[in-house]
Amino acid sequence: MVKYILFILLSGKLLSCNNTIQTNERSSAAKSSDTSKTTAQETGEKPAADLDGCYMKIIGRDTAIVMLEQKGKEISGKMLYDNYEKDGSRGTVKGKEDGEIIKLWYDFTSEGMHSVMEVYFKKEAGRLLRGVGSMDAKTDTTYFISGINYSDKEAFNKVNCSVVEWKLKF
Repeated sequence: MVKYILFILLSGKLLSCNNTIQTNERSSAAKSSDTSKTTAQETGEKPAADLDGCYMKIIGRDTAIVMLEQKGKEISGKMLYDNYEKDGSRGTVKGKEDGEIIKLWYDFTSEGMHSVMEVYFKKEAGRLLRGVGSMDAKTDTTYFISGINYSDKEAFNKVNCSVVEWKLKF
């Protein structure tokens, strides 16, 4: 009986020590985040993490998710289309921010085939509007040739990444 009590007390002590380390790591990460915000405010620039996060669009039973990470004007991340009763696609995105437009290349696999597609998003009120327009293809790459339009029908709303990150593990 004494062994069990001793075991429980030691386990509790170890867990509390581990929790202190995690708390210290979080507070130092928060401090460095605050420093970068202050620096951006002092210079009059927008913080670089403006687009960081996950965005999702649901139409019927079809879901599209994009997770973006921004470093300066460079953007990278993951994207997937999970279509009901048809093959979807999943892959990585890389590109850059050009004013209000995010210009990405979606490098993905669908139906066992590798493809690359140009994808544009327009930033609007905390969400992303996907660009739709005339496209052309050369070998495995599809790209815009003219007339890109952005509408609410193609809106990706910002969501908490913890809700969708399990879908983005590839």
